[in-house]
Amino acid sequence: MVRVSTTTVFSILTLICIVLSSQFSVMAQEAENSDVDDDYVVMFTRVEPELVEVHKDEEPLNWNSYGPGISAGDFDNDGDLDLYVSAKFSHLDWQDNQNPDIFFKTTFGNQMLFENRGDFSFKDITNKSGLMNDINGDGISDSTSVSGVWGDYNSDGFLDLYVSEFGHTNGKYAGGEPNILYHNNGDGTFTDVTEIAGVGNNGHSSSAQWVDYDLDGDLDLYSLNYGYYEDSETEAEGETNILYRNNGDGTFTDVTFEAKLSGSSVFSETIGEPLQSGVVRADAVAGTPSSPGLYSDSEMGSGMSWAALWFDHNGDNYPDVFIASDFGISPLYINQGDGTFSVATREAGMNIKGTGMGLDAGDYDRDGDLDICQSNFGPNYLWQNQGDGTYKEVGDEAGINLPQANPVHWVCEFFDYDLDGDLDLFFTVGQINPYFSQQDNTFWINNGDGTFTESAFELNLIPSHSEKTQGASIADFDNDGDLDIITGNSNAPIRFFENHADLTGRHWLMIELNGTYSNIQGIGAEVIVWAGDQPYVQQKFACSGSFGCSDERLHFGLGNTTMVDIVVNWPSGTTTTMFDVSVDQVLVIPEYVPEPPDLVAFSGILFTSLLLFVWRHKRM
Repeated sequence: MVRVSTTTVFSILTLICIVLSSQFSVMAQEAENSDVDDDYVVMFTRVEPELVEVHKDEEPLNWNSYGPGISAGDFDNDGDLDLYVSAKFSHLDWQDNQNPDIFFKTTFGNQMLFENRGDFSFKDITNKSGLMNDINGDGISDSTSVSGVWGDYNSDGFLDLYVSEFGHTNGKYAGGEPNILYHNNGDGTFTDVTEIAGVGNNGHSSSAQWVDYDLDGDLDLYSLNYGYYEDSETEAEGETNILYRNNGDGTFTDVTFEAKLSGSSVFSETIGEPLQSGVVRADAVAGTPSSPGLYSDSEMGSGMSWAALWFDHNGDNYPDVFIASDFGISPLYINQGDGTFSVATREAGMNIKGTGMGLDAGDYDRDGDLDICQSNFGPNYLWQNQGDGTYKEVGDEAGINLPQANPVHWVCEFFDYDLDGDLDLFFTVGQINPYFSQQDNTFWINNGDGTFTESAFELNLIPSHSEKTQGASIADFDNDGDLDIITGNSNAPIRFFENHADLTGRHWLMIELNGTYSNIQGIGAEVIVWAGDQPYVQQKFACSGSFGCSDERLHFGLGNTTMVDIVVNWPSGTTTTMFDVSVDQVLVIPEYVPEPPDLVAFSGILFTSLLLFVWRHKRM
C-alpha cells in the first residue's frame, strides 16, 4: 500500500485552504489573442426590417408631438435586453391663425413591449404582458406615455416598470394623466399596482428615476412633471415634481415637501398631488413669435422638468440630483443625508439659463471625475467637472454645437462607441413646430484632447433627413461587447443601428452589479476600472438621459488593455476590490464583504493543522 507522508498531506490541504479562502474568486473569460486594428473605421449598420412599423391607422406626427421613448431592460432575466416603447401622440390642438394650413390634432398612442429573441429579433408581447393601452376601458387606445423606467423596487430579482403619462394640454382631452407602476410577476406578465403603491402622479409627467436617496437598501422614486408650453400663445405653466420614499412594504410615501425637492421655488401642500405654478408668458426671442423665451431666474428650477440625473456630486456617498429644467436654470440639489436637500446651483457654477431637456454623466476628459452633458433647445451644454465642487460650461469650446438655428435636442448619452477608451456623445434631435427646420441627430466622436468631431452622416446614423427623433436607448442588444443605438421617431419607424466596433479587436468589459447591503441593482455605486495607471470612472444610474433607459450594465472600452483591476464603492459604504481581471466579458460583481484575507488564510491553516494533529495522534 502506498503511504503518503504527513508533510505531503499537510501541504496539499494547506494549498486547498488558501485557494478556498481567497478574497474573491473570479470566473473570467480569457481575453482573445486578437490584433487591434487601429485603422478600422467603426461604423453602424441600420438593421432591417425596422422593429416597429408605423401603425396603419396613425398619421405621422411631425410637429407638436411627443414620443416614443425607448427603454432597454432584461425584464425576463434571460440574459438579453428587451424593449419598452412608449406612445407617440400629439398633446394639443392648435390652429395657426397666421397660417390656416397648419393644424395640430390631439391624438393618443400605443405603448409596446418587445421580448428579445436574439440576433436583433423581437416579439411584440404587449397584449399578453398586462401593459394597458385602453386605460379608460372604452375599447380605444388612449395612452400618452412619454417614458418608462425599469427598476426592481421590491428587490425580488425582476425589473418592474414605471410609466410616465403626459396627458394633453389643450382641446377636448386637456389635463394630465396618472402615471402607472407595473409590478413584474416573474412570468412574463405585469400587474398594475399604482393604487396600492401610491405613486400615481397625475401631472403632465415627463420621466422618472429610481434612486436610493436615503441609502436604506431599497429604491425610491423621483417622478418629474413638465407642465405645458403653448406655442401659439407663447405661454407656459410648470408643475412640481414628486419624490416618493419606498416604505419597504410595496408602498411609497410622498416626501417632496419635507425633502424640499419639488424642482421649483414652490411646493404642493397636497400629498401626492403636484402644484401648478400658474400661467406665465414665455417671451418671444430670436425674431419669431414661436421661439421660446427664458422666463425663470430661480436657482431651484423653473418647475418644467424633463430629466433628472442622480449622482454623488460631493463624494459623501449620498446621491445628489441635477434636474434638466426648461425655460430657465437647471438646478443642482445636494443630499444632506437626513432626508432633505439644499440648492447648490450657484455654488457649483451652474446658474446659467437654458432649456434643459436631457442629461447624462461621464468622464469624457479622463481626469477621474464625472462631467455632465445637458441637451437644450438650442446650443447644448457640457459641464466640465473642475474637481473642486464646481463645473465649467465648455460646450462651444469642446465643439459640440453645430452652426444651426435652434435645433431641438432631446436625449444626450455618453458612451465609448469605438472601444478606444474615451467617451463619445450622441444627441437625438426633433422638431416642435413648423417655424423651425427639420434637423438630424448628431454623433460626436471624442478626439482625446477635450474636443469632439460631429460624424453622424459618416457613421451611417442618418437614415433620412426628415425624421423627428425624441427617445433613444444605448445598449448591447446582441451581446457582442459594443453598444448599439435604437431611436424612437414620431414620424417614422423605430430605428436600430448595429455597432461594429467588435471587428476592431479592441477590448471591452461590461459590469453588472448585484447588491446585498445596498439596493439589489447597485444603483448609485461608483465603479473604477484601472488599466495600468489609467482610471476609468463610472457611476451606475437606473436610467440615464431622458425618455427611457439605456443598458444598465456599465460598459468600458479598453483599447489594447487585456487585464484590469476593479474597485466598486457601493452605496452602503462597502468596497469590493478585484485584481487581474480578464477583459472581453460580462462580469457580475456581488456586494461581498470578506474577512481580511490574512486572517482567513491563517485560520484555514490553523484548522488544518489541528485536524492533522488529531488524526496523527489517533493513529499512534
